[in-house]
Amino acid sequence: MLIIGATVAITLWWIQRPIKPVVLSAKAKAPVEEKLRRIGGGDTPATTNAPAPTPDAEAKALSVAPKNANSIGEPDRPYVPGSKVLRLTERELNGLLNANTDLGKTVRIELGRDAVNAYLAVPIPEDFPVGGGKMFRARGRFRLSLGNGGAPYAILEDVTVFGLSLPKAWLAGLKGENLISQAVGERNGSPVIRGIKSLRVEPGALVLEVED
Repeated sequence: MLIIGATVAITLWWIQRPIKPVVLSAKAKAPVEEKLRRIGGGDTPATTNAPAPTPDAEAKALSVAPKNANSIGEPDRPYVPGSKVLRLTERELNGLLNANTDLGKTVRIELGRDAVNAYLAVPIPEDFPVGGGKMFRARGRFRLSLGNGGAPYAILEDVTVFGLSLPKAWLAGLKGENLISQAVGERNGSPVIRGIKSLRVEPGALVLEVED
């Protein structure tokens, strides 16, 4: 009886445990912000502390202006385009979810091979007629691949609530269906989603590559 009671208590604790949010430290958050900055176009490089030109040098520069100079002889401003690839790790995604939304304590994302696993844990209000004060738990698996050498797909593979895998009929027929098979075709091996060259999910990371 003691073993059975301990097993039941441990099981109830495991079911009711909250999701621990991922909090990125300042050191861990800096690379994420740098990735987002690069994909957005980057910053203009800082100018160096060069010595002021002499009058003779300034006159020579005005007489023989370089191709990248404007009409008054000032050098053109350099421009550095952003990166074409954005790679975010699983920890970075969960950290951004916690930092920018209210879902950090209720949703956790795991990244597998061409698949995204999502876990949900939401407390049920005390006055709710069924399960009041308990923890509502659900999980789902979504398979995703765009422009990675095959037909693009986005498939809702499973939704499990309280340990029960919901049938397709309960999910409006969406379970197991390619949700972008009609909206997205293929043209010369690339998905017809304007601007996206490829989107792939790796174990522990999400990689997005954009077109030129």
